[in-house]
Amino acid sequence: MRRKIKNVFLVLGFVIIAGSATFLLQKIRSTFNDQNVIDELLIHNVVPNTEFVNFGNYSIHTKYIGDLSLPKVLFIHGSPGYWFDFKKIFTDVELRKQFCLISFDRPGYSKTSVPSMESLENQARVAAKVMEHYTQKHEKFIVLGHSFGGAVLEQVLIDYPDKIKHAIYVAPCLSPEYQKAKWYNVLAAGGIPQRILPNELKNSNKEMMALSECLMKNEPRISAIDVPTTYIQGKKDVLVPFKTLDYYQNYQSNINSILLDDLDHFIPWSRPDLIIESIKNVNQ
Repeated sequence: MRRKIKNVFLVLGFVIIAGSATFLLQKIRSTFNDQNVIDELLIHNVVPNTEFVNFGNYSIHTKYIGDLSLPKVLFIHGSPGYWFDFKKIFTDVELRKQFCLISFDRPGYSKTSVPSMESLENQARVAAKVMEHYTQKHEKFIVLGHSFGGAVLEQVLIDYPDKIKHAIYVAPCLSPEYQKAKWYNVLAAGGIPQRILPNELKNSNKEMMALSECLMKNEPRISAIDVPTTYIQGKKDVLVPFKTLDYYQNYQSNINSILLDDLDHFIPWSRPDLIIESIKNVNQ
């Protein structure tokens, strides 16, 4: 009897969480859709250029801002997310003078037609394809990954290290232990939730369900990474434990870490200045 009651409360809890998440996602869609963000950026004299990169029978929706002859920065968003999650960074005038800024919708999101991918290796293939599309004369990129995008960045560092001159982790999902599927992920993978959740949330849940196992496979290869790395994390992060930094430092010492007491998970919105300064410092 107690188990049945517990299960009822779990289902009710999930319905409440799913409803809230769906409402928030729809608000984000209506407030921050592509055209609204582009109009907002134009006010700041930021002109995003659109290119679709072929990936098999599909295409990757990309945006680049600035002169393609400048050193390039690739941004990888979280789960769920969009290319414009870094819009506050794009508005920095000095940054645009020094770099060409490139962002894209990951598989399963917005205008990218590539279906959602559970494997980090496949996610890294997509990111590498974007870099290949924009590469001039075998240049190397600064690559930044936020949240789940940090896990994708780790995979890119492992599989395509020659494409990167500096990596920037921002509140990254890197620890297999801390990224184990939660109870709500398990519930969301069931029949009823799969029928009511928006595609972005279903795709996000697929990624999160597979994440811990993918990260575990990478553990033996982390220590071989020799790309200079910046790591930004906050102790007020309620989504990715800040002790992830301790985990990563057990395998990789070639990092410059920034761990702040009052920093939350949503650094691209709450403290874009930290990211902007980290990118600028790479060029020094």
